[in-house]
Amino acid sequence: MPKLIKEIPLSNGLTVRFFDASRRYFGDYHQVRVKISCDVPLTPDLFQDEASYETATKLLGACVSYQKEIEHQGVAGASVEETVDRVIAHFVEHSLEYFSGPGFPKKLAQSELVKAQGPKRGFIPRGVHG
Repeated sequence: MPKLIKEIPLSNGLTVRFFDASRRYFGDYHQVRVKISCDVPLTPDLFQDEASYETATKLLGACVSYQKEIEHQGVAGASVEETVDRVIAHFVEHSLEYFSGPGFPKKLAQSELVKAQGPKRGFIPRGVHG
């Protein structure tokens, strides 16, 4: 079971959470696995209209979640904690600003709605080739 190791509250009201799911797999070799998540509650202001919001809540529920897992193989036992800290620091340095932005909740919600609705099938008239 992954263990919550860090939470970072963001300026846009969201929270990024880091979970340690590392494990020893052979001798002193470990698989360092950090799971990163950020939940976005669905609200009408994240969608262009009420119909889109209702569709989203039917397909996705009350919230959507960003999930990422970062793994490092073959880490010596003495380096596990340092590797976990490095993964978190890298994410904070390179991605946290994007997650903190005011547009992130809307982008994630709309992206997840598009995925949930499945692929769009376009009509190509007979005899027309690209």
